Amino acid sequence: MIRVIQGGYFMKNYDEERSERLLKLYSGAITDIMDSISPDYRNQTLPSDLRPLTPNMKVAGPVYTVRGNKRFYDDGQDPRYKQMDMLDGIFPGSIIVMDSGDEKSAAHWGELMSKTSMEKGAKGAIIHGGIRDTEEIIKHEFPVFACYHSPLTAVYRYNIIDFNNPIMIGEVKINPGDYVFGDIDGVICIPKEIIDVVINQAEIVKDKEDIVRDELSAGKNIRDLFEKYKVF
Repeated sequence: MIRVIQGGYFMKNYDEERSERLLKLYSGAITDIMDSISPDYRNQTLPSDLRPLTPNMKVAGPVYTVRGNKRFYDDGQDPRYKQMDMLDGIFPGSIIVMDSGDEKSAAHWGELMSKTSMEKGAKGAIIHGGIRDTEEIIKHEFPVFACYHSPLTAVYRYNIIDFNNPIMIGEVKINPGDYVFGDIDGVICIPKEIIDVVINQAEIVKDKEDIVRDELSAGKNIRDLFEKYKVF
């Protein structure tokens, strides 16, 4: 898509356009479409303990993956430098998706990481682990999903291993180039090979459901509406 700005032209990034369209959808419509495409896409929902910091937070966009695990001993290296290396790799429009591995006590994400990510153009973070500085993150209006809250620093407890490589969260494999969507009902990984089909079909479902909702308010019968629109 090409748009005109003050007499000039720029090419709107495909990822940005997809992300904007995804944000207008909701997780139920997206998972229904993925279920209908193939059994291969019926296990793309991340663990249900991943929750948004506030009910209205939503994320949608291409993933920037981060993988880490428990820090068992002090090797003399300050793990915060690896965290900064990870933050340096964030690209505009991305959603950071972090797997904390076997470390389940510390906060793996906080306010300054959120602020740095925002400045680099990230649109949110999915942390399969813990967070702290929650009030400050909410003030920044940076959408973050996490499993739990903890005051404990990750410095003595957690190491980042690598980033922008494939990761596993629960039973879901997440590859660079995939998309992620999250709202109050859950977080979904949408493989890159079906992203356009999922968006197009989910938009159709949403439009039909909007019509059905209005017609229910007008007194129409749900069975008749289902036969007509095939949504329920």
